[in-house]
Amino acid sequence: MSAPSLPQVEEVIQQFYSSRDPAYQKSAQEYLHNLQKEGFAWELASHLLSSSSENSQFFGAHTYQVKISRDWQTIPEDRIEWMKDELIRWIVRFSQGPAFIRTKLCLALSVYAMRAVPAHWTDFIASVYQDLRSRVNQSVDGIFMSQEAMEITLLEFLTIIPEELGRVEIEPVRKAKLSNEVTRGLPIIVSFVQEVLLSGTASSKPKALVCLRSWVQYGISFDILQPILGLVLNALLDDETFDAAAEVWSEIMASKSATRHSNTICEGLMPCFASGWAKAKHLEAVQSENEDIGKNLCQLLSTFGDNFSDWIAGKFLRPDIVVYLEMMMGFAGFPGYYAEDETISDLTLNFWYMLQESLSELPSDESGNGDDSDAQESQQVLSTISAASSTVGLDQQSIQTIKNASVHVYTRLVDVLRKKLEFPLQSEWLTWTKDIRQEFAGHRQEIADTLINSYHVLHQQILSQLIDTCALQLDQMQEASVHSPENQQLEGVLVQMEATLYCIKALSEVVPHTESSQLPRFFSDQIFGRLPSTIVCRARETALTLVGSYADWFKVHPSYLLPALNFVIPALEIPQLAPYAAKALKNICDTCRESLVDAIDAFMNVFANVEGAIDPSIKGSVVYSISTVIQTLPVERSIRPMAGLLGDIFRRSNECLEARRIAVAGGTTNITPTSTEDELEPVTATMLMQLEFLLSCCKGLQSPFEDEIRTPDERIQEYQKSVDERNRILSSESVAVELARSMEQVIQGAVLLWPHETQIAEKTCQIVKTMMTSSQFSPVYLPFPVLIRVIETGFRQHAHSCWLDAAAKIVSVYYFETTGGTLASKMSGGNALSSGQFMSSASGAGAADVVDVDNLQSSSQAARPRTMGELESESAFTQLLIVLVNKTMEGVHSVADVEEHPDVIHSFFAVLSQFVRHAPLAFYSNSPEQTESLMNFAIAGLAIQERLALKAILMFLIEFVNQNYGQEELKQRVDGLVIKIGPQLVRGILLGIGGQVPRSMVPQLNDCLYPLIGRFPEQCRNWMQSMLAEPGFPSAHADEASKEKFIKGIMQTRSPKKFKDEVHMFSNKCRQLDGSVFGSAI
Repeated sequence: MSAPSLPQVEEVIQQFYSSRDPAYQKSAQEYLHNLQKEGFAWELASHLLSSSSENSQFFGAHTYQVKISRDWQTIPEDRIEWMKDELIRWIVRFSQGPAFIRTKLCLALSVYAMRAVPAHWTDFIASVYQDLRSRVNQSVDGIFMSQEAMEITLLEFLTIIPEELGRVEIEPVRKAKLSNEVTRGLPIIVSFVQEVLLSGTASSKPKALVCLRSWVQYGISFDILQPILGLVLNALLDDETFDAAAEVWSEIMASKSATRHSNTICEGLMPCFASGWAKAKHLEAVQSENEDIGKNLCQLLSTFGDNFSDWIAGKFLRPDIVVYLEMMMGFAGFPGYYAEDETISDLTLNFWYMLQESLSELPSDESGNGDDSDAQESQQVLSTISAASSTVGLDQQSIQTIKNASVHVYTRLVDVLRKKLEFPLQSEWLTWTKDIRQEFAGHRQEIADTLINSYHVLHQQILSQLIDTCALQLDQMQEASVHSPENQQLEGVLVQMEATLYCIKALSEVVPHTESSQLPRFFSDQIFGRLPSTIVCRARETALTLVGSYADWFKVHPSYLLPALNFVIPALEIPQLAPYAAKALKNICDTCRESLVDAIDAFMNVFANVEGAIDPSIKGSVVYSISTVIQTLPVERSIRPMAGLLGDIFRRSNECLEARRIAVAGGTTNITPTSTEDELEPVTATMLMQLEFLLSCCKGLQSPFEDEIRTPDERIQEYQKSVDERNRILSSESVAVELARSMEQVIQGAVLLWPHETQIAEKTCQIVKTMMTSSQFSPVYLPFPVLIRVIETGFRQHAHSCWLDAAAKIVSVYYFETTGGTLASKMSGGNALSSGQFMSSASGAGAADVVDVDNLQSSSQAARPRTMGELESESAFTQLLIVLVNKTMEGVHSVADVEEHPDVIHSFFAVLSQFVRHAPLAFYSNSPEQTESLMNFAIAGLAIQERLALKAILMFLIEFVNQNYGQEELKQRVDGLVIKIGPQLVRGILLGIGGQVPRSMVPQLNDCLYPLIGRFPEQCRNWMQSMLAEPGFPSAHADEASKEKFIKGIMQTRSPKKFKDEVHMFSNKCRQLDGSVFGSAI
């Protein structure tokens, strides 16, 4: 770039700062940026600083900074000293301003120092200090630098130095030398700051404090600071310097050395906090409700409390500490609503937590009237407490006095915080923005956390205090309701009561479940029985939440459960309260299900009275909650409550089914699938809602012990027990028969009448999967034969992926229990593969690297012929697999089809994996041709790029190659199939490793190749040698040497880690990632 003229550059600069065209600004910025890279920019900077335009002057100063930082090596040796003098000359010239140009020049000089010290500039701090002082009242280009300008300029430079030291990136040796230079200059800096604080101008004193804060942040030692701390303390008592001094003290208190000098800091600051000036400033801020006046004072007090709460706790009774706590209390209860009117009160909250922790660490006198050895031991405990806690020398009486005083403080704090929790009246609340409301809600949660800490000081006393307040507010509510039920006085009382109830709710996290003094009083008729139950208000919402939060307490005190439910359940029919009531009901039912058993009839009667009015959006939650209670009942006792719970749901479902049948028969409805953008037909939407309720019921009925690990014998016994119980109940209970019939009718109807509706299918599948249990009976849980028939029918109707997911689960849950137990017992009891009854393929399934409890041999399970029922179940699984395979393959004719329906392909191979692992006999019942075709389809799928489907295919192949059966006949069939498809499988794996599949899938390819080589080493060696001999296979980037190294590496190791490393390195080679950082990450 040729050097432009100065006017041209200035024109670009002016346009850059004044133009509103983003495109032009970007172009101008790029031009100026490139300009600074040129050699002539050194001289250009000086010319621009001489301009009359402030924008040009600033860009000139900035150019000096950029050039020194980036092009230091281009400065001739004989010009380095000149550059320093030039910068100082310009700094002096701009010492009177403009300030932003002076700051930029000081920054350029600090960057110069980072480069020049110490090789070209020693004692640089002293040098600048002396140079600037010597130029006071001297003319530089006609500009005189006054004493005040010198002070401000020097302070600005000294402020920037530690900031620049913190971010400069230079080699450690040079940085150490630079630090030594700085250390030598620290006495000068401190002396200068001291001089300014003593005799400087009003404008320079805050600058001196800002400079000092910068050095405290840098890490200047406390010993160096100590001589001027008195002046910094005095600065706190001056309105002009308070803010800057407060920031200095905040940094000092947060420094690492503060703990070692805590007594010095605290004894110095506390008189300032208790001074008349501080009290007056605090009072003015609170009374005028002006947080701008007191925010920095509050920040300073809070920082002090956060860092020295141990010291405060140890000297809790001192008068100045009392003044300090009064001010903190005042700021905690600062007038106005948080976020809308003030943002100062939250600064204090962490202090009250820290103080509570410090108070709790004071030793307690729990030895009573012990002997001398106990007293001696107590004294030893006291002597071991750190000096920072300031409790050394305190006797037990003093400590107890402190703790008693802390009770009074926290009692008052609770009342202050309770008032801060109060919402505004509704008319004002509606004017707040969404962000303000969210901030206010967040502040309420922070106050709740502080109340929890307060409980550890007050214990039962805080409950007593809040309950007494609630009782008083109930009296006020009653009085206000009598005089004028619609007035603001009533609303105001309800707002206050809501805050009290919120406090009690917050304490549920720490109140012991065994508490038997205050909570029984609260949940009595005298208080809980008087809470508003006919008014829709926020206080009632909070009361409902409160009830749910004390579910664990109700479990220990079940006599209070029914009154609580009588308060909760009626609220379910009020839309505004329903979500809170539903959540409370869920908490109670989940936690207290055993305690509600005896009251189930009363519970159901209360529910029946409100069921019709419950909003559908929360009815599912209510149904789930009640179902969890019904689940704990003996089956015989659960039938009638279940009928009461599901009666309306079944009735509405049958109405939907009948309406759908009529519409389908009359051709008035569209039976094709509804797109996600289309709204559901009213009947479909209603049916979907009823299915959601049934799903909630089924989930609630699940036993908490369903997932217990059982032995093979126990699994079969539990399943048979549930079958016998089902037969017994259905033979003697007509209501149970009707429940079972209704559930089957709804599920079958949904499958047949909405075959293509995805949402209906998915919800039905969720119900079906929830019902799958091999150890639990419920009248509404469909038995295995019905479930497998539903899945088969549903998938025949439409190949939704959710039916495949349901099929995968039914294989894992029922195959072992329903088909005769372990594989060994089946093949030893007259059901060998050679019989051809269930299997005619030459392949197999299983997973050697995964413990498959279905195929473990049970010592107590003797070989026996399988029963007719077990053979029928085996046949059902075989038939299911045939349907799944045929229906899926009907819709897949190319790789494009696979990538168009990744969810179906993913679920299809997931269910195949379950068959290979749990039901190998059913898997190999397909014809040999169909099994081989299925495997070739999986191998061809290795070429797709869609990750969801590809991962499922790889997991299936891993499951397949890990098969390892002890039965010789099955082993021969599996080995025969592997030998037959092996070359294609190995080719697909190698192509994937070579780059055909995403790199994230290489670990799965490794997991497929490793066991294959382990079982068929010679065949795999021959296959791979033949394939890798092909030019450009599996990648054009893999040379002969890398291929040879790869084969040798994987064939000569049986270490999984070394094998994985070899595959990883070869894959990187094929993808041209060898040696790269990206390639090293797996």
